[in-house]
Amino acid sequence: MKLKHNKWYLYILKVRKIYFTYLVIVSNYRLVIMDNKFFDRLYKGYSAESFITGQLFENGFEAFRLPADFGIDLVVTNQFKNLHSQKKYDNFFPFGFQVKSRYLRQSDSLQGPNGRNEYQFYFLLKNDEIRILKEFSNSAYAFVFMIPPGFSMKNIYAFCIHSNEIDNMIKHKFFIENSDGYKLNVCFRGLPQQSRESLIDEMLDKELIDEDGASFLKKKLPETFQRNWNASEGFYLYRKSSSNNSTDNLVIKSIISGFDFSKFPSFPKIRYS
Repeated sequence: MKLKHNKWYLYILKVRKIYFTYLVIVSNYRLVIMDNKFFDRLYKGYSAESFITGQLFENGFEAFRLPADFGIDLVVTNQFKNLHSQKKYDNFFPFGFQVKSRYLRQSDSLQGPNGRNEYQFYFLLKNDEIRILKEFSNSAYAFVFMIPPGFSMKNIYAFCIHSNEIDNMIKHKFFIENSDGYKLNVCFRGLPQQSRESLIDEMLDKELIDEDGASFLKKKLPETFQRNWNASEGFYLYRKSSSNNSTDNLVIKSIISGFDFSKFPSFPKIRYS
């Protein structure tokens, strides 16, 4: 019995050794083929979807992420509203969102008018996505972008375009056709900012402070800060020029704004002219 037991023990050790050798080989193989950039984009895409999901839950709707990309990323229902609210909106549900996201870097920032940080970027839209959204009338694109330094409620923005606007976006050349679908060019202008140096120079010129005061402010003030103006952030889209003399020039238009999820499932009508 002891010999038999030892045989089984040695057999188990051999199997375990083979198994763990297999795990090491597979793990190393996965490390070799893993595209870190792909997973970085994937997880950042999930964070954008989570932001939209959170906005929907906050306003009394249920949102679920589909397990695979079917042209719709999030499915939204209104079960809570049906049970506890006078506003049921039954004809709007289930609702689908295709979420597109961009993480902007500090190097993407330009100096816009009035000291505003300006970001120019784009989203790529696939033909299959557009086809599915147009077939499913209760749907929309949710465009999410994050400005530096990264994911936080004060640095994340979203605007939405309902599927019933897709044909108009193509017709008015805001969705610009490319080889695999369309490109949507976006400009975002932040709130007016002032630099520490310009404020100190201004105060010195007006003799509001002396050199000691200037040295004190240099130590205490951040490099830039928001101006105390009655201003708002700006969302702009680019379209192709309708002029026959134009080549590839783009025209900037203010036809959208940040989406107010407290109004969902209502979407503002886009005015193209």
